[in-house]
Amino acid sequence: MVVLKAKSEEVISGLLALGMFHPVDIRHVEDELAALSVFQVEKEYAQWEAVQINVREIARTLRLTPQPNAPLAIQTDTFETVQARLDQVQAKITPLVEQRDGLIEELKTKESMFSQIKEYFPIPVKRGSFYTFLETSVGKIEEKNIPALERSLKDVPHLFYPFNKDAHGKIIVLVIGLRRDRVFLDKVLRDFAWEKVEYPPEFSELPSDVDAKMRAQILDYKERIRKVDLQMQGLARESRATLSQVHSLTCLKKSLLEAKRYSCITEKTVLLAGWVPLEEKAAVIAAIRKIDPSFYVENRRPEEVNIPKDEIPVRLKHNPLLKPFEPLVEAYGLPRYGTVDPTIFVAISFLAMFGAMFGDLGHGLVLVLASFFLNRSAKEGVKRASVILLYCGVSSAIFGTLYGCVFGLEFPSVWIKPMENIMELFRLSIFFGMGFLTLGILINIINALRDRDYLKAVFDKAGLIVGIIYWLAIGGVTKYLVSRAPASPAVIKLIAAGVVLLFLKPVIESFFHKSKENIAMLFMENTVEILEIFVGYLSNTVSFMRIAAYAITHTSLFLAIFELSRALKDAGFIVIILGNIMIILLEGLVSSIQAIRLNYYEFFSKFFVTGKYSFRPLK
Repeated sequence: MVVLKAKSEEVISGLLALGMFHPVDIRHVEDELAALSVFQVEKEYAQWEAVQINVREIARTLRLTPQPNAPLAIQTDTFETVQARLDQVQAKITPLVEQRDGLIEELKTKESMFSQIKEYFPIPVKRGSFYTFLETSVGKIEEKNIPALERSLKDVPHLFYPFNKDAHGKIIVLVIGLRRDRVFLDKVLRDFAWEKVEYPPEFSELPSDVDAKMRAQILDYKERIRKVDLQMQGLARESRATLSQVHSLTCLKKSLLEAKRYSCITEKTVLLAGWVPLEEKAAVIAAIRKIDPSFYVENRRPEEVNIPKDEIPVRLKHNPLLKPFEPLVEAYGLPRYGTVDPTIFVAISFLAMFGAMFGDLGHGLVLVLASFFLNRSAKEGVKRASVILLYCGVSSAIFGTLYGCVFGLEFPSVWIKPMENIMELFRLSIFFGMGFLTLGILINIINALRDRDYLKAVFDKAGLIVGIIYWLAIGGVTKYLVSRAPASPAVIKLIAAGVVLLFLKPVIESFFHKSKENIAMLFMENTVEILEIFVGYLSNTVSFMRIAAYAITHTSLFLAIFELSRALKDAGFIVIILGNIMIILLEGLVSSIQAIRLNYYEFFSKFFVTGKYSFRPLK
């Protein structure tokens, strides 16, 4: 779009208010505009970023959180006026902070002295100024060094009195000698790694009321710190509105400058380019028209822009039920623009597999209760996790009802009991895996057709030919296992024809792409790829047996816990409780990991194409 330079900042502010504009540098889209100039915003951006850091530091010192989206009563203020406001607040804070830090440091010193007096001076000892002919020293020494130290001091008059032991096992010792022997005493003590303990200078002796005196001093410092804290709390209340406004203003200024960074300028106009969701296009155009009726806009669909599809920003848009599952997809990667969004399939398959592996009515209800507790958190990530935990709990409870299991205790099942139908459970897991892999193949074909890559749709490792071979092979194996009858000649011929077509893939691709690569080398690479495809699909299918394996493990763990509880008799109930807690924590985690793994490695590997950027509109 093209807007008047005089209106550009107002237009950008309107786009920020809508929160639907993801800016791009138009010079990278249109080659003929590569020579246009851009706004120089680096210096101003750095200034506002410094202001934002300053606001956060002040807020941290005052122990407050700036109010988001505060009314911008000071929106027209410049960097200098905003910095002046912060300097005024800082000038009030600095003396209080310095006073508080000083009091805290003195309090620590007093508490340390008090601790030393109680630990090191259980007897009253007067200092050297009182006994003018004596030299006294208190310190720590390793217990093993005491005999050697006493032998070294045997030639000089001295009193050696070990009277306590510190937390590290060192002996606390009082040494008294003649002042004339001070140099010798100091040398001997140093030779034995003597750790001198300084006697508090405030006391020439330890009076009987030293405990009360020191406690009174400590309480006095704490009271003075409390009064400073009250002053800082008052200052925080006084400054909250200003700091919130400055914080909102800095966020707005930084967003404006970020948008300007992508803008190009001429003598009288500004060129803005960016991505807008199709359903929001009309609202964006209407908002700009209100600000600058003379603006010009040209809109194109992504397919009409000369930009690789993986560089088109991706916006995952789901209802509140599916929103919590977006992080599971994003942890693998962003689905590229124009491909099928797998979030709904991940949500359904993850919950189905988790419930099947962790099927227990009681454990499911525990997860539901835990989700309600986590949902009280103020952190958005924890709240999202609580919703997934709620879904997992419901799925576990449903499968627990189907299995007839509550906290390991059995009741009449609605569907199947894992330990009594082991082979049936494995068979169902395999069938689920075959259906899931087939879905991955279908999505890959759809993605290829959307990209108009028809060769990929047919010849890819998850293309049409491989899909047909996969199901024909499954049908032939199933027929043999059920009736011991070999696959029909027609099935074998179709599989052979599919393998031949895969083998001829290099020739077909070279013909359509007019490639001049070495055909022999391509055949060798293709042969290895075909072998990898067959081995890969076999391992992918068998991998789903882990669903049945963990469902059986869940029941087996309970058998072990109940046997142990019977053996311990009186403590059996405690064993059952602890065993249930262990299963919930350990197997709940393992089941989650396995459900995610089957999605990532078996399902996503068939079709997932990664995009580079998520849709991040300036706000």
